[in-house]
Amino acid sequence: MKRIDITTTKYPLQVLADFDVGSANNVYQQMWTTSIRTLSNCMHDCYEDCPFYEQLQYAMDTRSSALFTYCCAGDDRLARQAIIQLHNSYSPEVGLTASRAPAHQLQLIPHFSLFWICMISDHFGYFNDAKFVRQFLPVCDGVLDSFARRIDSTLGLIHLSDSSEQWDFVDWADSWKPLGIPPAAVRTGFASFTNMLYAYTLKRISEVLLSVGRPGVAEEYQLRADATLLALKVHCFDGHLFTDGLASDADCDNDYSQHGQVWAVLSGAATGDLAYDIISECTAVSGSKSFTATSTAMSFYTLRAISMVGGSLYDERFHKFWGSWKEQLSNGLTTWLEDTVSQRSDCHAWGSSPIYEFTTEVAGVRMGTAGWKTMTFHPRVGLFPTLDVKVPFGLPGSSGIAHVHWESEGSTIKVSLSLKMNTGDSASIPIRVVFPDGHEEMIDGAENIELTLNAN
Repeated sequence: MKRIDITTTKYPLQVLADFDVGSANNVYQQMWTTSIRTLSNCMHDCYEDCPFYEQLQYAMDTRSSALFTYCCAGDDRLARQAIIQLHNSYSPEVGLTASRAPAHQLQLIPHFSLFWICMISDHFGYFNDAKFVRQFLPVCDGVLDSFARRIDSTLGLIHLSDSSEQWDFVDWADSWKPLGIPPAAVRTGFASFTNMLYAYTLKRISEVLLSVGRPGVAEEYQLRADATLLALKVHCFDGHLFTDGLASDADCDNDYSQHGQVWAVLSGAATGDLAYDIISECTAVSGSKSFTATSTAMSFYTLRAISMVGGSLYDERFHKFWGSWKEQLSNGLTTWLEDTVSQRSDCHAWGSSPIYEFTTEVAGVRMGTAGWKTMTFHPRVGLFPTLDVKVPFGLPGSSGIAHVHWESEGSTIKVSLSLKMNTGDSASIPIRVVFPDGHEEMIDGAENIELTLNAN
């Protein structure tokens, strides 16, 4: 044999985003490139958890992959396919979608049906396509009802599935081997994560229902979420932190996780100072309390909670958060590992969270209202001295690029945001600007914004 010719075949992902923070921060450039490579390698005729080992379109994995695709390409074609495939896997007698679709072998992970509903909410937020999402709402209701039927009449909490055919997988955490289920959930019969994800999902899809003209169902979902959150605060909160199972039976050494604090914040079980305190504590490098850490996949949600609690916490945690990703680069990997537990896959798209973080959180470009009718601009200028980023955004019937640039000039930072449609025309969108000190200003019909900020 003298030569081998290899043809690469994958989804034709057209990356419109760009990320540049200068040669002094080259490791972040590598993280960006590696994330794009990992994501694109896990895209063919459907999303895949990995291109070699399973090649399956799992709902939890795909929610992240779709969001990363929106951020780097503004492309929803594969996401639409995924939403439809998972919808078509719904089993009315069970009230759940399959954990993955298409697949020749049925697998049921109840939490993944909730992540599928979140995919619908995400799509509506980015693209405001009511006609598309409306067709899935009956199955959303069926899924949510399957969880409601498992609510204990005394505690008001959803108990673990009674079916041996359903896998209550949460995360590939080291201490939750071999099935990825918190021991406290198995011991008490109740998982705080299940109830938090259920409430989170109810609240997200209720916003969609309001927008498509179903306020009655939206109100019902919100009330159901509120009832679940109240039960969580009564039965899964020890007065300081949230437990993985029932607080009355908590093991001080083993029943506390980052997951419990993160999803308490995302669901709304913890708000205000409590939310900030529990996220600050569970993500601290060292502390008096030991928490089960979120895996590569769940770390995306850890970052969402860190961002959500506000203050300076996101900036404080940012550079140290990426230790695992930087270690992989130093070990010569060119795509992201599945996790630190199985050592099974060297290319897993759910590790590509830098795509979302660098565009949405660092550059600070995100949709304000569904379909980018308004935009939010919250640049985190303290993270890098210089930055040049392009982020795709979409308007009905068209799309454009938001170009963010900043650089330090002595004691000030010059920041600019410009919007251009792909047709070459200027875009004029109301923009809510969030300044580093937290105050906000609404700028109507802006296509170019220039700010001078204090570097301190």
